[in-house]
Amino acid sequence: MSRALTFIALFAFALPVFAAQKDDDFKAAQAAVNAGKIEDAARLFCEVSKADPGYHGGEAAQDCKIYQDQINRENARNEERFTDGVNAFSQGNLDFAEQKFKAIHTGPHLADAQSYLSTKIPAARQSAQAGAAEAAMSAKFDQGIQAYNNNAFSSALTLFSQVTSGSRAGEAQAYLKKIQQYQQFIQEGDSAAGAKNYKAAMDAYTQAASIKSDGPGDPGGKSSTMRTLLAATGNGGGGGTTPPVNTQPVQQPVRAAVNNAIVEPAQPKMDVQRLLKEADAAKRRGDYGAARGKYAAVLAQDSSNARAHGGLDSLPTDTNSTSQKAGSEADVLLAKGIGEFYKGQYEDAEVHIKDYISVNGAKSALAYFYIASSKLTRYYLHGEQPGEKRLLNEAQDDFRSAKKTSGFAPPEKMVSPKILKIFQETT
Repeated sequence: MSRALTFIALFAFALPVFAAQKDDDFKAAQAAVNAGKIEDAARLFCEVSKADPGYHGGEAAQDCKIYQDQINRENARNEERFTDGVNAFSQGNLDFAEQKFKAIHTGPHLADAQSYLSTKIPAARQSAQAGAAEAAMSAKFDQGIQAYNNNAFSSALTLFSQVTSGSRAGEAQAYLKKIQQYQQFIQEGDSAAGAKNYKAAMDAYTQAASIKSDGPGDPGGKSSTMRTLLAATGNGGGGGTTPPVNTQPVQQPVRAAVNNAIVEPAQPKMDVQRLLKEADAAKRRGDYGAARGKYAAVLAQDSSNARAHGGLDSLPTDTNSTSQKAGSEADVLLAKGIGEFYKGQYEDAEVHIKDYISVNGAKSALAYFYIASSKLTRYYLHGEQPGEKRLLNEAQDDFRSAKKTSGFAPPEKMVSPKILKIFQETT
């Protein structure tokens, strides 16, 4: 058979096969339309149309254009949906973003939209939930602080116990511990007071006051009362016997304790303006010790008095002038510091006693003894932790300074035996 005849035979055989393929593709395109698979339908219609533009009277070509136009319109809508979804996501409107991405079923942004739906939006929701939980815990903590400051310890305990996660959880646990310790000290003080063990009661109330000086139950006032009873009876009580109680009115304990050590001003309130004038006059005549004493007395009553601060700063700093002892008026500053020590206001006490020392108060040995006692008390209250060893070392240095004054005898009945032991052992 010639080549021409062979080609004609093969072509004649291929025509039915080609026609059958077009029919199959056309039917598949119609099925894709019914299934909502517009991209597949457009592709198949366009393939049939390209192979035979007149297929089914041009129906394949017409459907190719219809569904391709539909795809182009859908792609334009998907572009808008994707843009809206991304913007909503960046603004934290996750529900709206999710709605937009879910509407994208075809087009070039399909994979990115699915990524937002499966990964980014769930992660953002989880982060938002974590942020909300952190805010809720922080709000609980702030409410707990407010309750604590208002001495509503029952409410504070409830609120702090609810702060179970977030950045404030550790602080909440610390406050829970402080409240529990405070309540324990108050209970121990009340029990010891009921048994007339005034020393133990005073110590327990003092411990409570060191946690919160203005806390419920007035620990400072109770500690002062126990100190008064202790001084009146001459012993600390034993729990099994009832010591004799002085039925006469007694003075306030802090004042009674301090009277043996220093002389407080006779008038309950000093004339600040008079003291300032006298201090200025003493400075002008070179009596720097008297000037320091009067300026210090003013600061004991008004710690922010700018004129007194300025007066002290303006005094000469040469050895001759600084060696002059401050006038007796400065003793009121030491009295204030000692009073704060017995009220459990240790850091305030140390500030005022240190100021007394800095003006070269005449009773420097007593001042060094009490500032050391305050630091030691804080050291013991902190559980003698290694990190607080600085307080112990500073207290020992202050005790050494106190011992430099010949004949100094500490007020043994007014401080803890533990403090006296450290004082005696310090060389």
